[in-house]
Amino acid sequence: MMLSGTERRRQLITAGVGTVLTLVMGAVLFVGFRIATQMRASITALQTASSLQNYPDDITQQLTSLRDRLEARAYSGQALEDLQGTVRRFDRQLKELNATGNVRSAELTRALQLWHEYGPVIEPVVSFNAQPYVDSDTSGSSFSREGRAHYAEVKRAQLFATDNAKVLQAQLLTLATSLQHDASDAAARLRALLSIGVLAALVLAAAAAWFQFTRSRHERAAREAQEQTRDILKTVREGFFLLDADYRIGSVWSEALTRMFGRDDFAGLSFEELLKDLVPAATLATATKYIKLLWGERAHENLMKSINPLGQLEISMDNGHGGKETRYLQFDFHRVMGPAGIKHVLCSVGDITSSVLLARELQESQDNANAQVDMMLAMMHIDPLQLVSFLDGAETGLKLVNTILKEPARTDAEFRKKLSGLFRELHSIKGEASALSLSSIAARVHALEDIVTELKKKAELSGNDFLPMVLKLDELLAHLRSVREMAGRLTALKESAAGAATTAFTAPAPSAAAAPPPAPAAAQQSGTRAPQYARRAEDLTPTLHALAERLAQDHGKRFRLKLAGLGDVPAPYVATVKDCLIQMLRNAAVHGIEAPEVRRALTKQDVGVVSVAFQRSAEGFDLVFEDDGAGIAPDSLKAAAVRQQLVTEEEAAAMDTRTAMALIFRPGFSTQDEVSMDAGRGVGMDVVARSVYALGGKIGVSTHPGKYTRFKISLPAGQASSTAVA
Repeated sequence: MMLSGTERRRQLITAGVGTVLTLVMGAVLFVGFRIATQMRASITALQTASSLQNYPDDITQQLTSLRDRLEARAYSGQALEDLQGTVRRFDRQLKELNATGNVRSAELTRALQLWHEYGPVIEPVVSFNAQPYVDSDTSGSSFSREGRAHYAEVKRAQLFATDNAKVLQAQLLTLATSLQHDASDAAARLRALLSIGVLAALVLAAAAAWFQFTRSRHERAAREAQEQTRDILKTVREGFFLLDADYRIGSVWSEALTRMFGRDDFAGLSFEELLKDLVPAATLATATKYIKLLWGERAHENLMKSINPLGQLEISMDNGHGGKETRYLQFDFHRVMGPAGIKHVLCSVGDITSSVLLARELQESQDNANAQVDMMLAMMHIDPLQLVSFLDGAETGLKLVNTILKEPARTDAEFRKKLSGLFRELHSIKGEASALSLSSIAARVHALEDIVTELKKKAELSGNDFLPMVLKLDELLAHLRSVREMAGRLTALKESAAGAATTAFTAPAPSAAAAPPPAPAAAQQSGTRAPQYARRAEDLTPTLHALAERLAQDHGKRFRLKLAGLGDVPAPYVATVKDCLIQMLRNAAVHGIEAPEVRRALTKQDVGVVSVAFQRSAEGFDLVFEDDGAGIAPDSLKAAAVRQQLVTEEEAAAMDTRTAMALIFRPGFSTQDEVSMDAGRGVGMDVVARSVYALGGKIGVSTHPGKYTRFKISLPAGQASSTAVA
């Protein structure tokens, strides 16, 4: 929440006054403590000085008492002990008074000097420890030699004490008076200081009350702002949260996050943990790197937005009914700058599932419309008989697929046998649909192949796994029916247009010199009219050229297709030859012919050549398919077979060239890792081989790496002749 200038000044003034008053109170307390300490020391010194005033008289009296006892030859031990105690106490207290350092006055100095003069006189007295008397039977008690000296010292000390006691007492009295004045002055200063402290405390209390009042007012405003913020965070449909420098979510977030992610414990959660179970590991790693880049000072925010990997994130979440649902989220990031640089990263999350699904529906509708237009355009260029023949064959093949699906199976091996049969039928239908440029049909068959591929990857199969394929098959059959209806309408439209043209114009009668219409190429060569099956085979020529053009464009290749002898294909072999040529042409475009730059580097012509020749042979018919591409390297075939776990490394090492070349006809084998519309299934050459073997034919392959690949298919003459006669 931003503060106005007046509000900021008010807060600064309040803080300044509070600081000054606090410092004043601190100074008052500190000085008051020092004064109180001094007062305590002064009072203690005053008490000591007051008690010291009596000591000079006491010392004088005790010396007088000691002298009298010595003169009377009485017991003087107790009097000496009393004197010793008094002298020691006086000396100790006087030295302590001086040692405290709190008293610095001339009176104390003079008192110390005078007491120092006491020392030589009184010290011999108090240090006496001998027997002062000597007892005899004749004279009784008398002074001993030490006693006489002791008596003399006592008299001298008594006279000195008498003369100086009043002076010493006066000095101590003056000292006590001075200390009393000092204590009184300190007390006065302390009272004044306490008054100042009380006044400062009152001012501080008033300031505190004012500050508390204003603080309460602003706290109310802050609470209202917080409530408004909570209302906003509860209401907005987007998810908002802040990320700190450790990439963790802050303590405030919008409630939309709970609806989006199905959880309510976001505080302290790392961004990686937020997405961990919702997105693939690769997407999570990319998102984490992107978040780290946002904290770079040199990173341009607008540029970072353009490469945001989370612009449309697909996540899979529980739908609350034991299943999963796919949702789409859009993340947007904004850096929050502080005085020291980037402070936080604001993340907004929007649920764009409806928009994505709507866009997909629109795209699908557009794609369907485009597909319908493309299909109509393609159908307009297809011979109606050829189209009808394809549709009949496709429906027959799909019915066979349906029959395979309905076949009872119990074991995993039986289910996998089904998959192999499905693959072959679907691949043949897709190949012919691609050759006729019927992309909508080819795409749908390709989707069915994808389902079969996924089923082959499963560890164990059951009948329920084939249910999605049944649904897709129904959709494909319905699509074929719509294509047939559209083909019928186009045929009717063409016929009506032709009839209208015949009615509107009358063609001139042919003259006797007019040449008859040209016969097909095969008929011209033989001098006889071409049979029906030759006409059908010749119809395959534009289809193959169209397929070659599409393959070259899709795969970035350049090659010429040379066809020869297709007019000699017997009718029973037309379908097989067509399927074989379509598959081998796709293989040549994907695996054989190199890209122009590669061919150029190998000193080849940029444009490759794919040649097809059908001819009679001594045993029947030969179909030769050859391309001048990369050829086939046996080692690459072995490596691909090992990679796809079709053979072991030991088995691959033991293979000779002939065995390695035979791998291309093995079901499921492909040298291409990625599946496309034209390659990667590992089914095509398997279908070719099975079709040839079904007719009693043979297939062989020869290659030279870097030079060419040649397939030769030999078909028997007997089946074609018997069928033709029948």
